[in-house]
Amino acid sequence: MIFVLWRDRWLKPLNIEELDLKVCCYCKMEFKSLEFVTACEFCEIEMIHDSCANDHLIKNHKTDLKKKANEQKEKQLHRYQ
Repeated sequence: MIFVLWRDRWLKPLNIEELDLKVCCYCKMEFKSLEFVTACEFCEIEMIHDSCANDHLIKNHKTDLKKKANEQKEKQLHRYQ
């Protein structure tokens, strides 16, 4: 059984067999147990490796990232951030 960890504000373990998705939608490589996964918040791309998400976001959503960063600039961080 392969579990991946959904990285968001918390870690959520997901069972790959229940998701019916065994490969990363970006690099097409199979998920291994306890890898971090996420999704793109700017487009419809499904579950991808956390590291693939970084590459995808920088290549495809640079202006979206800059816009979101500027919107968040003045927000105060929590102590744990």
